[in-house]
Parts: sequence; structure tokens; C-alpha cells
Amino acid sequence: MRRILLALGLLALAVSAHANNNITVSGLSQTDFNDLSTDLSAVTSYKQVEGSSSLGLAGFDFGLNVGDTQVNHKTAWAAATGSSVSNVPFWNLTVSKGLPFGFDIGGEYSALPGSNVKLYGLEGRYAILDGGVAEPAVSLRLAYNHITGVDNLSYSTHSLDVSVSKGIGPITPYAGVGEVWLSSTPDASTGLTSFSQSNTDFFAGFTFELGVHMALQYDHLAGNSTYTVKFGFGF
Repeated sequence: MRRILLALGLLALAVSAHANNNITVSGLSQTDFNDLSTDLSAVTSYKQVEGSSSLGLAGFDFGLNVGDTQVNHKTAWAAATGSSVSNVPFWNLTVSKGLPFGFDIGGEYSALPGSNVKLYGLEGRYAILDGGVAEPAVSLRLAYNHITGVDNLSYSTHSLDVSVSKGIGPITPYAGVGEVWLSSTPDASTGLTSFSQSNTDFFAGFTFELGVHMALQYDHLAGNSTYTVKFGFGF
């Protein structure tokens, strides 16, 4: 419980530090729009924040994630928000459910504190290997996220990745690599043109069980570094 309260406290500080950083794409140059779109993919793409084994037919997981992305294109963020931005905090609520034959499905709702950005996402995973005493777990994951709240912008990401993990007592290290495709479409009234791009995401972390499901993860995507902490429960 103290860890959850600490996470909520960090989130409150993030809201205070990033108040009124609403994103506006009208008036941006095409270069700034493209750069902002690239950085948003790192902030908003689906984060794994768990090992690679399946939850199992009866499995269920609910999590509160708190994270921060160190953005690569500060000039674009300054133009879009009117503020000096070097890092972008976020929080999300996730839920995952195990299915038969090694499949899992999940969803998330997320927001960027102090901004107009909200998003929702879906993921599906398949455990190629479910792991055991002598072998690691290996999984494939397909995910989709869509941003809401930003005027004159339709924005989404698709991602496909593979990850591997191996439990060592209560600790499970994991790592993976994947591709993230972004689609950023402004309204015609902005004078901007659509931007799409794909970038490789490298991520690593570990989970551990201390009464709650906890995880720490690092992502590197398109020159942006993201750190995410998970607090969850399930069975």
C-alpha cells in the first residue's frame, strides 16, 4: 500500500510540474509536427511491463503504471505547448486476461498529466514458450493505441514485438525488441500534411512479487528514453 501511495504522490507532483501543457498542432511547422509525432510514439505506445509467460486460463492482472519519457525534440514540444518541455510524465491503468492455448488479451486507459492528451489501447499476446525450470518464456505481442483530446489531430500507434523472460525466484528479468508504426493525421485546416513512420523499440525490465505485482521497465524508441514503474495485483 505504501508503494501505491508513493506512486500516486509522484503522479501528483508530475501534474503540478506539467500544468497547462496542452498540445496544439495548429500553427506548427511541418518539421515540428513530424518531430512531435515521433516523440509522441515513445510516450504513448503500449508498454509491456511484465514477463513473457502467459497468464493462463484463470489468470487476471490489473495495474497502475507511472512513467516518464525524456523527449528528443524539445523545440517541437515548446512550439506545441508554449512551454519548455524536456520530459513528459504519464500514467495508465491496465487490465489483462488469460485465454486458452497461451493467448492473453489486455487494454489500457492513459493520460498525460497537465495536458489534453488521453488515450486508450488494446493488446494481444501469444506465448510461444511458456517458460519452465530450464527454459525461458518467449512471447509475441501486437498492440494498438489511439490518442484523444488534441484538436485537429488523429493519432495512433501499432506495435509488434517479441520478448523473452526467465523467472529467478520472485524476480523475472525480461527484454524485447519490436517495431512501432505511428500514424499522425492533422486536420486540413492546419495546412499540415499527414506523417507516418516506423521505429524500432528496445525494452528491458524486471518484475518482482512483494505482495503486489511490481515491475520496472526501460524503453528506447526513436531517440527517446522512457522509464515505467508498475504496481498491480492479480492471480
